[in-house]
Amino acid sequence: MRKKKAEIIRRFYLILYKIKNWDWNLILLGFISLQIAILIFVRLHFYNITIDLKSSLELILTFNGLFSAILMSYFFNRISRTLDSKKEDYEEAVMFSQKITDFRRILKKLTDFYNVWQNDESTKGLFLSGKYKNVDYFDFKLSSYSDYEPKDINIIHDLYKEPRYLDGQSDLYLGMISLVDNRKSQYREYDSILYKTHQTKGIYNLKFISNCVEIDYAGRLASRLRTDYEYIRYNNLSTESKNYILELLERIDSKKFQNAELNNATMVEVCEDMNEHYFKELNKLLLRLNMGLSTFNLLIYLILILCLIFGVLLPFLTYFIFDETTVLKKVITEILIGVNFALLFFFIFSLYSLVKKEITWT
Repeated sequence: MRKKKAEIIRRFYLILYKIKNWDWNLILLGFISLQIAILIFVRLHFYNITIDLKSSLELILTFNGLFSAILMSYFFNRISRTLDSKKEDYEEAVMFSQKITDFRRILKKLTDFYNVWQNDESTKGLFLSGKYKNVDYFDFKLSSYSDYEPKDINIIHDLYKEPRYLDGQSDLYLGMISLVDNRKSQYREYDSILYKTHQTKGIYNLKFISNCVEIDYAGRLASRLRTDYEYIRYNNLSTESKNYILELLERIDSKKFQNAELNNATMVEVCEDMNEHYFKELNKLLLRLNMGLSTFNLLIYLILILCLIFGVLLPFLTYFIFDETTVLKKVITEILIGVNFALLFFFIFSLYSLVKKEITWT
């Protein structure tokens, strides 16, 4: 109950923080602009002010045609720059993804063989077949300290009571193999990129990386490796496997792991680097790559669409479809005059804020 209340409070403050960060000046300016549009329409419609409908529509079409063209050019220029920025983010994401792939390759080699772990029954025997073969470390760990309940929560509860389950060793092994394989798959599908040492060009899925960041995944592995030096018997690995792991460590960070020894201290260091740098940086990059239009671009897009609809499309239709003596044409023209004046008012008085956002990077 206390956890649920804490989660509700956390979400409330998150929403409050987002509301505080809204641009209230632009919101107020938008509200004032709407009031101006209404006042102009009321003034034109109910005070019997005579206007030349044809000339008014021609003026709206001429002005907005030019203004929309300029705005459209500016908008697509910003989109082009955003795409260039995302290309740079993608290249960086590929680099970080390769580092994480090499880390997963190391974990695969450490969990591949029998007689490498202190107790094979509490590791390979417990998790590679039988009741617990689909238990995933993310679900297992997140459910242990939050209200999160995966589909196999009952099996996870049973795992704690399992005689073969050894808190530190089984926890560490499950964490490693959950990064190596898709534990939720009914059929064990080995990831082809984990074989050999070839470079890859892909990037990881945002959900996978954000899950790792959410529970401090690699940091928890480091914590387990730091507490007991008997979980993994590195000397029982073949010379080929040791060299393979050391090569990958050097590829992850050539300066730090050059001539490194394969032991828990080295594994703790690479796990901490993964947790504090590689996973978090990749998560930021993937968030940016998955983001659509920014708030600023969305605002420009909205102004552009409103100008095209109320300044080009509707005036064009009104100009050619309705007869000059039609009351509806007069009403629509009055509305368009009010709306276009309001759009112009909003753009002029928001120009400083828009330019400031363009040149301020922090």
